[in-house]
Amino acid sequence: MSRCITTSATLETVESAPRFRHVFFVLAVSAVLMNSIDSTIVAVAVPQLTSALDAPLIWVAWTITAYQLTQIIMLPIAGKLSDSLGRRKVFLFCVGMFTLGSLLCGLAPSIWFLIAARALQATGGGGLMPSAVGVISDHYREHRAQARGLFSSVLPIGGILGPNVGGFILEHWTWRDMFFINVPIGVLVFVGAMLLLRADQPTAQRHFDIPGIAMYASALILLLVTLSVAGDDPALWHDPRALLAILISLTLIVLFIYYIRRARDPVMDYQLVARQPFLAANLYNLFFGAAVFGVSSFIPTYAVSHFGMSPLLSGAVLTPRSIAIIVTSLFASLWLIRMGYRKPMLIGSALVTVMLLLLGTGWTSLQLGSLTISGFPLLATMLFIGGAGLGLANPASNNASLDLAPERAAALTGVRSMFRLTGGVLSVTGISLALTFFPDRGQGLSVIFGSLSIAMLIVVPLTLSIPDTARERRLAQLRIGTPAEA
Repeated sequence: MSRCITTSATLETVESAPRFRHVFFVLAVSAVLMNSIDSTIVAVAVPQLTSALDAPLIWVAWTITAYQLTQIIMLPIAGKLSDSLGRRKVFLFCVGMFTLGSLLCGLAPSIWFLIAARALQATGGGGLMPSAVGVISDHYREHRAQARGLFSSVLPIGGILGPNVGGFILEHWTWRDMFFINVPIGVLVFVGAMLLLRADQPTAQRHFDIPGIAMYASALILLLVTLSVAGDDPALWHDPRALLAILISLTLIVLFIYYIRRARDPVMDYQLVARQPFLAANLYNLFFGAAVFGVSSFIPTYAVSHFGMSPLLSGAVLTPRSIAIIVTSLFASLWLIRMGYRKPMLIGSALVTVMLLLLGTGWTSLQLGSLTISGFPLLATMLFIGGAGLGLANPASNNASLDLAPERAAALTGVRSMFRLTGGVLSVTGISLALTFFPDRGQGLSVIFGSLSIAMLIVVPLTLSIPDTARERRLAQLRIGTPAEA
């Protein structure tokens, strides 16, 4: 047997038994796939949770908000923990927390217990991706890029499987089974990782910006909870304590920006957050996150309440949107330099706006000559248009941000992800709050979607404020006569 190779920066791996690392790769993919599925699966169960737990919609929406909010907090922590404590410990901790959280979600006797369990579940889920990527990078040193690329491709699959699996389970069993199904998979991944992964040495002691994380998280939590409480009891809008809580939240955001401008190694670099053109890119990602996470979270509810679809169909109707995102992202990536960044971002935003306008009409059927489109095909077509827009804009917006400071790619990726998730949690809470003013949820969502289509217009000046470095490179290549990249 070849000897084990150990360094302070990598895990011990057995070179003569590469099958072990392949087995772990499958286990890690299973864990991340579970997390990806659980990011979307609960949206299908919103109508059932409302009645089963006798809870108002605005608090049921917190089963989605709590999951995304916890991941925002975990995002800057997980990678540093992996370096400081060792990848094996962090990966096992994350799998354990996700599995325990899933079990508690399935056993939840009330909406409050379910929200807390979802936060615990996301504590593990939020750290799965960075810790698993670290382990895989160490095990596949010779083919690191290919392994990471293949591993990352799992996330879009989860976006497709989540609503469909959720709809299937709700059609044949109960909402509790959506969480129980994770438990045996989680136990298998945990035991397999315990047996396959050897203890590794921390690569470095990393600084944790606890004050910065606390300020950012506290500001979001206080704002979202205040809006939710006031939405549950509208009389609280006249209570000065509600206004005070919102003012404290906004003050914390201002203090956070002031803090990161002067702190050593802050959770987010001030230059990458608040200075142009980074500010425009971050605000664009905020709207992108609202469109991806916020709007899609209420599509199953819209399908059930406005179109009268079954839980199975309400989950399946998101599939064309997910497929459109994957396909258009692929083609947009291949032609990115030739098209530049602004054009696909603007066209993509326009397609999302068209989707929101169509949803805002409230149509349940459409007559095209002798052809009548109604129900599932009509809603799926609307969502397909929006999915094509998101897939077109995503690669361009990602690269437009990263090209602003290529040497800070890792930090920019973290900032971009935090802004997108923040847009998602704000959108989910905002939509659920607005729905409290409508007795008919289907009609209410139509009005909300139509209003959001107007709000999307702000994306245009934001896009024009972000430098199109791809177009600049292409023009430079044409000037010097070198072949342009695809």
